[in-house]
Amino acid sequence: MQALAHYPDGSADGVDISRYALERAAAAAADRGLADRITLHERDARTYVPDGDYDLVMCVGSTHIFDGFAGTVQAAGRHVNADGILLIGEGFWETPPTREALAALDTTTEAFTDLAGLVDAAEHGGWTPVYAHVSDAAEWDNYEWSWIGSLTEWAIDNPGHPDAAEALRVAREHRDQWLRGYRNVLGFATLVLRRT
Repeated sequence: MQALAHYPDGSADGVDISRYALERAAAAAADRGLADRITLHERDARTYVPDGDYDLVMCVGSTHIFDGFAGTVQAAGRHVNADGILLIGEGFWETPPTREALAALDTTTEAFTDLAGLVDAAEHGGWTPVYAHVSDAAEWDNYEWSWIGSLTEWAIDNPGHPDAAEALRVAREHRDQWLRGYRNVLGFATLVLRRT
């Protein structure tokens, strides 16, 4: 929606398997006056076939759908016009992963690479970074506290809801995994890629 706001002649497609996420996106698009320029599709992104190619394809924080960064470069990149942009947001090891970080993320050392490895994977897939934004510690903290806080506040505000106790448990578990596990170990970068 940010991209649509910057390009008044643009249109967009959004793909997600979560009906709830799509309903929230539709409401946000309506609030911003963008509802007539976005089409939302409830389906698996791996099987989504667009009507044509796009000037911009974005996959931020969802590369697991395509089995990681390299798979996302290949799968999402198929839908980008020859002169278009592929924007991918992905985690990377900011420092060598600790045992606590691996346990908190329930992952292996090989699941992520360092930042240089992301660049190498993009170039191996036929793309070149023309820009990247590396989230700093304050941005990561803001993201994590917002994620944890919104779930916690919902649970506190809805004590009689049958899911409230579970929501609170999940928020606390995630908070502990982040604070005691991967904080300052896992970084996040958003890469702007063009075809080589």
